[in-house]
Order: sequence, then structure tokens, then C-alpha cells
Amino acid sequence: MSNLYIIGNGFDMAHKLDTSYWNFRKFLEENHPEFLSGFESLYNIQTLDDSEPWYTKAAQERWNKKIYDELWSEFENTMGYPDTTGMLDSSTSVLDDMDLDGGNIGILDTMNQYWRDEFGFIDKLQMYVKEWIKNVNTDNIKPIRKSLIDANDDLYLSFNYTDTLENVYRIDDVVHIHGGVEKVTDIAPVMGHCNQNEIFRHRNWAKEADEEFDEGETSIQNAIADYLEEIYKDTKRFIDDNMNFFRKLDKVDAVIIIGWSAGEVDLPYLKTVKEHIQNKTKWYIYWFDHKALKSLQDAFEKLKITGNYDVKYLQSDDFWNDAQI
Repeated sequence: MSNLYIIGNGFDMAHKLDTSYWNFRKFLEENHPEFLSGFESLYNIQTLDDSEPWYTKAAQERWNKKIYDELWSEFENTMGYPDTTGMLDSSTSVLDDMDLDGGNIGILDTMNQYWRDEFGFIDKLQMYVKEWIKNVNTDNIKPIRKSLIDANDDLYLSFNYTDTLENVYRIDDVVHIHGGVEKVTDIAPVMGHCNQNEIFRHRNWAKEADEEFDEGETSIQNAIADYLEEIYKDTKRFIDDNMNFFRKLDKVDAVIIIGWSAGEVDLPYLKTVKEHIQNKTKWYIYWFDHKALKSLQDAFEKLKITGNYDVKYLQSDDFWNDAQI
């Protein structure tokens, strides 16, 4: 029997690895606080000042929960929706300060440079992701489930950056679809959103502003689009680059999902898997909590997997307890 394992971050977290989005935020807070402050400000999140007399541990905990819920709980989904209203208001303030008698003309180069200075820090995001994940050490991690693999037949699609499968479970051939540590792939880790429509919208608005000779509006709309492009995850390219792997899925008897909740950014991969497996292939979906279960059920219904395949939802504890499937 040949299985396809789809492995998400819950797999690493079950092994007590600090690989959550919140762990990444902690890394930025400790190592690159200026980047973090600038980044969060674009999502209308202001730094909590611990020198204020009203500051308490309880206030910090409330603030942490707020920004976790607003941005970091589903980071790659929400990062594609910055506070564009705030960005546009900032542009208006800059233009007002310039006090242009002749309208927003002859300022394009100046404004473009201004926005590069304001938002250009975002080009360091992927470098910091790489710096963070290379410090996640799996050398002392023990396997939870020893009968995880059939090295001869099973296939592994991992959304994780770590070498847990290779180093802990001794699996040699893993597709790290979004890159990972240098030990396991030549592809650097990529973190990003899939909100391409928002990029197109701002490009179109920039074009309309240009046709109306409004260089201030042209500049800020292009700057927002540039920012979104810098953190865009090109799922189509990743799928195309790994098409040889997906073509092997016609021999798979079962798809086993563990630690992965099929977020919006990852739906194209699930669709591609569906398109390449047999109609008789069975799905075993292991969920950690009810939020993950709902996300998975919504994804499977949206892609019409539910109702057309044999799909079973099981709690993740059943997987780690090595329950028979």
C-alpha cells in the first residue's frame, strides 16, 4: 500500500519544536525589533510601551492575545491584508506637507523614493525566516510514532521548513514545497500570502491615477502593490516546479494529512493533489482542534473532495497512538 503524507506545522509542534508563527514573532522581537515594529505598524499594530506607569503583565498578556488574533494566528493569510487605509492616509499627509501649488505633478521620483524608504524593509522578511528556522534544532528530538514510514513506497509532501522527517524519521525523499533548511533542500524557506487580486487592484488604481496625472496617488498605489508582491507566495510556480512529484500520485492508495489545516494560501496544493490521485484513493484527515477541523472540512467541501471520495476525519491523537487506518 502506497500513502501520500501531507505534513504541516502541527507535526513539528507535536515534537515540541518552536515553529509556530508566534515563535517567529518572538524571534523577531528578540533579534530584529525595528523590523517587527515597522512590519506590525503596517497592520495597525502599535508597540506596547513597557515604560508607561499603567503597564502590567496582565496588560501585556491582553495585548499579546489581541495581536495574535488580529495578525499572527493565521499569519500567512492575514499578511496579505495590510492597513492600506493607513498607508493612503500617510500619503495624503506627506503630500499636504509638500504644499504643492501645481497639483501632484513632477513629484513621482521623489515619492517613489520616499515609499522605498518607508516600506523597503520588507525585503528582509525571507532572510529572517531563514535565520529563524536554521536555529530550530532537531538533533535531540525522538520519534513519536516509529511506524511512520514505508520508505520504499510512501510519498511525503511537507509544508514545513525543518528537517524533522529526515533527521528524526530517516526519510530521505521529502518534497519541501515552500523550501527549508539547507540540509534538506536547495530552496530557501518562503513565507507569504496568496492575495494576488489585491496586487492587481492596486496596480490598476495606480494606472488610473497615472492617466489622471495624479503622481501622488500613482506612487502610493504602486508602493502598496510592491509591498504585497514582496511578500507574495507564488503557489503556481511551486506547483509547476514540483509537477514530477504530483504526477506520481496516481499510484497512491491513501492520502494522510497530519498537522496541516489547509489554509487559504495552501488550497492550490490540495486541488493539485486531488487532480492527480485515483478516484478510489482514500483520505485520512487528522485534526488537532475544532478550528483545524472546520478549516479542513471547509477546504474539502470547497474543492468537492467531500462526497466524491472516501474521507475520514480522525483526531490527531489517533495518529500518534499509531491507530490502524
